Amino acid sequence: MYQNNNPKILIIDDIAENIKVVANVLKKHNFNISYAQSGKDGIARAKKVYFDLILLDIMMPEMDGFEVCKFLKKDNETKDIPVIFLTAKTDEDSLKKGFESGGIDFITKPFKTNELLARVNTHIQLKLVQEQLSRINEEIQEANENKDKLLSIIAHDLRNPFSVLITFSKLIMDSFEEFSKEDILTYMKSFYETSKQGYSLLDNLLKWSKSQTGKMDIIPDSFEINDLVEETITLLNSQALNKHINLKNNVPEHILAFADINMVLTVLRNLITNAIKFTNEGGNVHISAEQNEKHVKISIIDDGVGMEAEDIDKLFRIDIKHSTSGTIGERGTGLGIILCKEFIEKNNGELLVESKPNVGSTFSFTLPKVETSNLQLGN
Repeated sequence: MYQNNNPKILIIDDIAENIKVVANVLKKHNFNISYAQSGKDGIARAKKVYFDLILLDIMMPEMDGFEVCKFLKKDNETKDIPVIFLTAKTDEDSLKKGFESGGIDFITKPFKTNELLARVNTHIQLKLVQEQLSRINEEIQEANENKDKLLSIIAHDLRNPFSVLITFSKLIMDSFEEFSKEDILTYMKSFYETSKQGYSLLDNLLKWSKSQTGKMDIIPDSFEINDLVEETITLLNSQALNKHINLKNNVPEHILAFADINMVLTVLRNLITNAIKFTNEGGNVHISAEQNEKHVKISIIDDGVGMEAEDIDKLFRIDIKHSTSGTIGERGTGLGIILCKEFIEKNNGELLVESKPNVGSTFSFTLPKVETSNLQLGN
């Protein structure tokens, strides 16, 4: 039997008594019945309401059933609705014409109740299966597109830091005697920054891959947000100092959240790194937090270059290459923001973005607030 409640069926027949007989049978089995007494009215109703099945009479004035079916199958709004002909015309030519017009079955008048129910249920079930297969195909296509994007990131963006390391290390090896200590120190600093970039990218790629395959365990726990922010700032402070950026923790103490700590650390690291990347030298990046009855909200606020409204949605789409250089040429892939969104949503939160060009950006995310029961359980 059909799994959805009250499947919608449209009966198109110019004779009211025929409609009444069919409708009475189907209503007893929880079908939601609509009707039309002309082909024109039937088409109009089918375009307003998406029906699961249409039962269509052939012999009607003005537009016969074959014409109606052809019209339905040509229209994108109605072409996927299965059509069964209800008719006394069972000659070979009529059957051929019915199938050619797009019908999927015939029920002969006068019909048997069991036959009507069996055919209706069968074709609605087939429609359900086709819709499920269509959704699966769309998911497979999306997965393949994501895989291609991931491979593109690996092939292009992960190659860049290695190219820099190989080029400069070979240069030093070939001309070592010609370089001063200051020159070598300059190159070593470049090696260090490039290595960090490559490691960060690789770390995000691995975590994103685990997230997509469901292999990453989510272990929620209670924690103080201030502690995680302070830990992240300590890790990234050298990047901020390099651009003379004021990196400030404004999160009050004793604000607790309940989420996977490692995932939240990854989100903080990516968002704060991005804020530093797109803030001009001498700028400011502040981290704040607030809470209500159910959630805590953590915000990373910068006074950097900002972005246009139409670019915000692109940040969350892996099928669009949207990676721009930072204010001093820092490189990135944009994958970090996608990873942040997925991690926050897996922890029952939401990632929000506000930005204005030449004013700055605010990346905020919510997390569940610690409940008293969680503390009592020691979670």
